[in-house]
Amino acid sequence: MSEPRNVKNLKDRINRIEDILASVAAGDMDARIETEIEDDLSGIEAAIDLLIDDLTDELRQREKMQKELETKLKEIQEQQRTIVQQQEDLLELSSPVSKVWDNILILPVIGTLDSQRTQIMMENLLQKIVDTGCTISILDITGVPTVDTQVANHLLKTVTSARLLGAECIISGISPAIAQTIVHLGIDLSTIRTKATLQDAMIYAMKQNKRSDEMKVLSRNALSDEKED
Repeated sequence: MSEPRNVKNLKDRINRIEDILASVAAGDMDARIETEIEDDLSGIEAAIDLLIDDLTDELRQREKMQKELETKLKEIQEQQRTIVQQQEDLLELSSPVSKVWDNILILPVIGTLDSQRTQIMMENLLQKIVDTGCTISILDITGVPTVDTQVANHLLKTVTSARLLGAECIISGISPAIAQTIVHLGIDLSTIRTKATLQDAMIYAMKQNKRSDEMKVLSRNALSDEKED
């Protein structure tokens, strides 16, 4: 015996509701029942459609907020990268190495030294020694108010590294306060050429430069004499 028509229609509508709910659960937020029949079940169908509408609006709002948050996060990350780059650029600019005379480099340092700035300063100086082939460099710290153990050790490493590249590094402008700090910390600078002022360091460097030129001339003359013999 077949089912009454109204019972069959009821089952079809319930199956339709289940299919719509399954579609929504699978992510199809455009699925709707949209019944055209007006009876007791149609109120439930309409309520389900409204619920799906509300859920769709909420999900779209969340997606919008998520995109806005992602955009702001990207902007913040880009700003942070810009700030970091600007800080690195400032550190580079705060440690300029210049060739002030034939075979003589100078690195004037002004302001507070920390490990990061001292590291960049050392890298700039060593790279300039390699690029120019200069064998005398002056590290002037007249404008540095104080140093700590790490900075002092970086200075020692800078001088040692310069020597390994065949260049003598002179430190000038050590203030009384820095001198006392270095002694108090027990840091040995006896192997480093130091001068009280930048002027003294320049005079010493130029004398060394002149002596080096004279030695080159004597060496060339000696080689020339050997060839003639």
